[in-house]
Amino acid sequence: MTEVPEVFMRYDIRGYYPEELNEDFAERLGRSAGTYGKRLVVVGYDTRKSSIPLKEALIKGILSTGVNVIDLGISTSDKVALAGNYYKADFSIIITASHNPWEMNGFKFFYQRGNGFSNGDMKKIKEIFLDGKFKMSESSGELSDKFGEFSRIYEERVLLALKEYMGELRSLNGKKIVVDCANGGASLHLPKLLKKLGASVIEVNCSTKPDYSLEPEPEEKNRMYLYEIMKKENADLVVGTDPDADRIFAFDKNGWISGDELFAIFAHIIKPSKISASLDTSHMLNEVSGADVVYTRVGDIFVSRKAIEIGAEFCGEPNGHYAFPKFCWYNSGTFGSLILAYLQNPSEIRSKFPTYFVKKHKIKLESQEEKINKMNLIGEKIKQKYEIISDLDGVKFKIGNTNALIRPSGTSNVIRAVVESKNEDESQKALEEIMRVVE
Repeated sequence: MTEVPEVFMRYDIRGYYPEELNEDFAERLGRSAGTYGKRLVVVGYDTRKSSIPLKEALIKGILSTGVNVIDLGISTSDKVALAGNYYKADFSIIITASHNPWEMNGFKFFYQRGNGFSNGDMKKIKEIFLDGKFKMSESSGELSDKFGEFSRIYEERVLLALKEYMGELRSLNGKKIVVDCANGGASLHLPKLLKKLGASVIEVNCSTKPDYSLEPEPEEKNRMYLYEIMKKENADLVVGTDPDADRIFAFDKNGWISGDELFAIFAHIIKPSKISASLDTSHMLNEVSGADVVYTRVGDIFVSRKAIEIGAEFCGEPNGHYAFPKFCWYNSGTFGSLILAYLQNPSEIRSKFPTYFVKKHKIKLESQEEKINKMNLIGEKIKQKYEIISDLDGVKFKIGNTNALIRPSGTSNVIRAVVESKNEDESQKALEEIMRVVE
């Protein structure tokens, strides 16, 4: 049995190219995927330089098992998820490291329905990969290029679902919007769709050639240049995505719109009766949505799985992941951006939201093993000292009037701490106290 590579994360695969992921790895993974599959797999990829050679190797491995492949070309995660459903594939795969550094790459798997693979099925893929007992076929599978065909279908589906959520699609009447697609797959669709809807679009980082000087993670500090562009151009809004467009970020005229505020804004627009949300979501969502909010472990696979289970009309996480089931069961920064474009005044909506002060901290570790050991130790200390709210994912607890969550990342060797309170001083003091306990 092959040694377990660290690139197998909780529910996807990510690592540095070519040190941890290379063409040999991708071909073996393709053979594993073809062995797991039966008839057809859809494959797409992001704009990283390493994505094409990894894609070619992955497809070679799948075809060797006799399973057919549809090559979707440069794509976003939601597009690959939708294509798997449209073509009735066994499952679909996108080659991407999402918001992680450009030097990294990875693989995300989606069920035919469009939600991400569970831990259990990713474990099956890993076991096949390690055992090396691959399906043998006398003939190769067939490869089809569906980039042009499904690009048209994708845009049609976006507009159809947008109409379901927003009613008749009125013209945006030249509304000026700054768009930043991180030079990822959304560059092919988001600016074009906004223009089609009547917006005046200022394109920033909307090429499909990656700029390695651009930080791919769409945090406020990494995108402040867009706020300056918005002010200079007297634009109405900034919307943007990360490279695979599973995350959305935005600025309005009052500045950065936090992930929790975006969550609440979308809920305000959609008015769902049930929402599936990750455990790290602010209590703000409960206050403003009026919905039955069901919490899950952090991670989009858990959120979407619970949403499907309970029949939720909306689901998401405050890191910018939001899924709109009438469109796709996977997160779509493209679709979310279009919904925001129709808001007359996001600033006015969020000015009515209760104010929560959120503080965050990351503890970086060297390996998954160290992360697990550290989290176990932290959990023991916290449970001895504080009132526990939930241990569904890491540990959520109270410090006075402050809610706190400490949990291990599912995609990197990091432990995250998040605290929130309606009092900023209390939030800051709670975070400082936690750090003294756990570090």
